[in-house]
Amino acid sequence: MRVWTIQDKAAYEDLCQKGVLRCDPKLAFWLTDKEFKFGYDWLVKQMKTRIGKPPIGVKYPIWAWFRHYGENKKLDLRRCDFRNYVGEYYLIEAEIDDNCLVLSDEEMWHYVLNQWYLCQDAGKEDITQAYEDDHAWFDSLPPDEQMPVKIKSWERVFDKSFCPWEFVQATFWELRKEQVISVRYFKGRGKLKN
Repeated sequence: MRVWTIQDKAAYEDLCQKGVLRCDPKLAFWLTDKEFKFGYDWLVKQMKTRIGKPPIGVKYPIWAWFRHYGENKKLDLRRCDFRNYVGEYYLIEAEIDDNCLVLSDEEMWHYVLNQWYLCQDAGKEDITQAYEDDHAWFDSLPPDEQMPVKIKSWERVFDKSFCPWEFVQATFWELRKEQVISVRYFKGRGKLKN
């Protein structure tokens, strides 16, 4: 599958020098938040189940885009989504074997990050009553039963028939230099440098 990952200058240089890029948990900003780390640890368990154990020494995945605004094509860095980037970055286009990737809905991923219950109808358009009924059912569960149900509900982020699948993220254990198709440098708030 074709994916696009945005990496900072240090990560890109690491890929060039070592021939492989792996997540360094000490440098991963989101892993510093205890609440978010719970979601990332859950994802790691899912990845182990779905694509197998990581290489020795790898604890967390590399993230990339598979689909952005419904399309599987090179990211348009001029979009507002990328305006918060400060510093030097590289947009890396790569081809990763399907069996080495886990795809998930980026919008629904926020349910995992925030440890919310992902109701059965969250991905549908006209859901008000069904959503309220499902949440009322969840809220009626004894507190000790809620967490396992909530965690099980998160598996819906992988379900193409459930989610809008407009923004799809890909996670994989490592990026190898030979998987890279193209690289584009950009700096600051999405401004491209030719």
